Amino acid sequence: MTGHVFLILPFFCSLVYAIGALLLKRSMETGHPPRHAMVACNLAIALFSLPLLFLAKPPPAGLSLWVWLTAPACSGLFFFGQIATFRALARGDVSVATPVLGTKVLMTALIGAVFLPGGVDLRLWLGALLGTGGVALVGWHPGARPEKMGPAVGWSLLAAASFSLTDVLVAKVANQVGFCLFGPWMMAGMAAISLLRVPSREWRGIGVAGRGWIWAWAGALLIGLQGSFLYAAIGLSGDPVGVNVVYAVRGLWSVLLVALVGKRLGDRGEEGSRRVLFWRGLGASLLLGAVWVVLG
Repeated sequence: MTGHVFLILPFFCSLVYAIGALLLKRSMETGHPPRHAMVACNLAIALFSLPLLFLAKPPPAGLSLWVWLTAPACSGLFFFGQIATFRALARGDVSVATPVLGTKVLMTALIGAVFLPGGVDLRLWLGALLGTGGVALVGWHPGARPEKMGPAVGWSLLAAASFSLTDVLVAKVANQVGFCLFGPWMMAGMAAISLLRVPSREWRGIGVAGRGWIWAWAGALLIGLQGSFLYAAIGLSGDPVGVNVVYAVRGLWSVLLVALVGKRLGDRGEEGSRRVLFWRGLGASLLLGAVWVVLG
């Protein structure tokens, strides 16, 4: 089990992510391209991770080749997960994509049971199941169009699997290399891949050009800050399941923030019927129950 000290980080990250995501949504509503926002987030994550190099120690001798290749592999997996997430949201309704993306918590437990040396204990399994159900209910709303369910579900499952495998690989390998070396290596690779995917003529748009760039960079810096802390928690604790269960509370923060300040940022949110509010309340209860199980 992860110590409570490490689980404070994902709880903090869940709130910072929700704020950053709301700012990014505002930037895209004002015309900032989504892929530029994604690249800005990855550049910010790399920026916040680089100072760890000053604390890095030389890695032990005799590490196998696959250990050295894990960091760039994680860079590619995480970037693919981002692409799949955007495809899911573009090809289908949010009401379908968001709950399916919430299966990341359970997928992390399944993959961790196979690859992690200690497996996954019963308490984490229970937390993962509660967290997955909570994310699904908090993110669900009626009105999904059946013709768009297939693509949304498919891309969402691919995204969840990619992110889950990334988390488990970081937990398994980062301590062998040293997270202060592994983290910046992985994040820099992810930033490089995402930057190369954008044509060079558009690089200026990632900076200060176009409408919404202030919102984009404000959100990106918050996403980058929480991303660096989140993977530090996973890498140092070696417990991606417990970290993901606590981190799933970001769904609850997102709903609360939209309700409190969404209109001020131009986000009307969704019309909350009593039925939707009931299910979201139940989802919030499951999320809090999942955190209690993991911390208990």
